[in-house]
Amino acid sequence: MRRERTRLLIPIQGAIAVIAVLGLTMWPPAAGAMLLVPLGTGDANMAAKMALAGKAVLIGMGPFPGSLVVSGDRSRIADQVPYWKVLILAAPPAACGSAVGAAGDA
Repeated sequence: MRRERTRLLIPIQGAIAVIAVLGLTMWPPAAGAMLLVPLGTGDANMAAKMALAGKAVLIGMGPFPGSLVVSGDRSRIADQVPYWKVLILAAPPAACGSAVGAAGDA
């Protein structure tokens, strides 16, 4: 019985490690480029208005339908964007197209 529990620990620990690494890579930075993904019936216009109210700068469209790439301060944006309407993620340049790279170069 004890041996079976030990066999399960390694896959469980591996799964926890993978989830933790994915979570850390998607955690939005305190300031910089972020990806706003509207949830449910939300749209890009609503997300853009909320981001602009949080003093963010619109960079371009994100990789998901209705998503936006913005640059700004995470705490200001989060104050304006309810968590049940818009998901705020890190915006890695590889996933968000050339618009993020072009804005970062300027």
